[in-house]
Amino acid sequence: MTFFNSSEQRLPGFKLALVGCIFAVMVLGLGAFTRLADAGLGCPDWPTCYGHVLWPTTDEHVDVANKAFPDAPVEHDKTWPEMVHRYFAQGLGYITIALFVVAVRRRQQEQPVKLVSTLLAINVLLTAVTAVVGEVMEPYAVGSVAVTMLTLAYLGFKKGSSTQPFKLPAFILAFIILQGLFGMWTVTLKLWPQVVTSHLLGGFTTFSLLWLLTLRLNNKPWQLSSSAHQQLIQFRRFAVLGLIVVCIQVALGGWTTSNYAAVACPDLPTCQSQWLPHMDFAQGFNITQSIGPNYLGGTMDNEARIAIHFSHRVGAIITTLLLLFLVHTLFVRIATPETRTMAKVIVMVLILQVALGLGNILFKFPVSVAVAHNLVGALLVLVMVTLNHRVFTARQL
Repeated sequence: MTFFNSSEQRLPGFKLALVGCIFAVMVLGLGAFTRLADAGLGCPDWPTCYGHVLWPTTDEHVDVANKAFPDAPVEHDKTWPEMVHRYFAQGLGYITIALFVVAVRRRQQEQPVKLVSTLLAINVLLTAVTAVVGEVMEPYAVGSVAVTMLTLAYLGFKKGSSTQPFKLPAFILAFIILQGLFGMWTVTLKLWPQVVTSHLLGGFTTFSLLWLLTLRLNNKPWQLSSSAHQQLIQFRRFAVLGLIVVCIQVALGGWTTSNYAAVACPDLPTCQSQWLPHMDFAQGFNITQSIGPNYLGGTMDNEARIAIHFSHRVGAIITTLLLLFLVHTLFVRIATPETRTMAKVIVMVLILQVALGLGNILFKFPVSVAVAHNLVGALLVLVMVTLNHRVFTARQL
């Protein structure tokens, strides 16, 4: 399996999309570190940090910040991770804008310059107001996102022709703006688990979409024999199922960390020294938790957290078995050089992810291992996105 191709066959924007993927990895890693270090509310306001562009550093600034936010005193080891994460995410946003500009410039269509310019000007104004007044003017941020999405949707429905992907970069740009909105709500709604999980999944989705765009811009599908191609067509539904199951497992992992349930089962292979401990699934998967309390540290009782953790473990077993079935099919039944290489990649990433999951428990949940577990989980999603892209774009020789 070849991920990259000669520069003559690549479409414009390939290197930029690849840089976007690298930025997305850093944003995911910083986000995981911020969350796992309990720094999600290291800056209680948004988009500033205690009213600062960076964070308060001098004793005078810290004293002023503590008086302004008496319920959230400054903790220096928690302010900088949050703001560094925000600025890297902002940088990723600029990259997605650049990718969209490349797509627009390469598209052959009549451009509605006046309308689009007006809509984008409104969006810039709303964004500027939001940046100045922060969470007090939260409706303006929602309006900014709405205007942007309407603009991108209008462009997407305009007829045009080009080999350059257009709708995917437009969707990525709209999605990352929405992701920024979830980042704001993560702070303003005080780590409400539903928002934290959605923000985490949004980060994985952004990373996956950027990688999919990179694959499309690389423009090199598998070239297979007639028999192998027919087998691959029959394999498509299993590849899609594999991607869905991995995404569900990632969502379970997000719900686990959002509700601080990772430490609910500190032993292996049992949980709380029992094979089937007491669990409260109704409370553990209650998605109607109210907005208002500070969810830092979690609010669920132990039986609810055990239910979440136990479900994540069972999901890991199901995911592993399904991916091993996919590997067997790719390596033994289809058995082309491309599919065998793909199978090897899946196995290596799967083994690493399972090892990190076990290491979390065996080494008592160190932050470094937990962050690595998040990043390799994202890598596993990318591998499945790659598999599906290769399966659905493969050509017959």
